[in-house]
Amino acid sequence: MEKKNKEEILKKVDELLSLIKNSNEYKRYIELKSIMENSEIIVIVNKIKQLQKDIIKNEFKKKDTSILEEEMSNLKCELESYPIYKEYSYLQEDLNNDFQNIKKIIENSINY
Repeated sequence: MEKKNKEEILKKVDELLSLIKNSNEYKRYIELKSIMENSEIIVIVNKIKQLQKDIIKNEFKKKDTSILEEEMSNLKCELESYPIYKEYSYLQEDLNNDFQNIKKIIENSINY
C-alpha cells in the first residue's frame, strides 16, 4: 500500500512539474534568462556576487566593508534599471513561492 501511495505522489509531482513547465510564467522566465545570458546584466550580477564574497571575507577579518557595500548598492541600483531583469526577478520570486507552496503541500500530505 505504501509503495502505491509513493508512486501516486510521484506521478502527481510529475504532473505538477509539467503544468509549471508549460505555464506562461515559466516559459517567459526561461526566455528572459536566455536573453540575459550574454548581456551586461550578467556582468553586473557576477560583480555583485563577487562583492558579496569580498564583504563576507572582510567581515570575517574584521575589516571595514563600507566601500564594498556602497559599490554593491550602486550595482544593485544599476541592475534594477533594466526592465528585463526586474521582470525576471519578479517571475523568479513568484515561481519560487509556487515551488515552496507545492513543497509544503507535499510534505503535509506525506506526514499525515
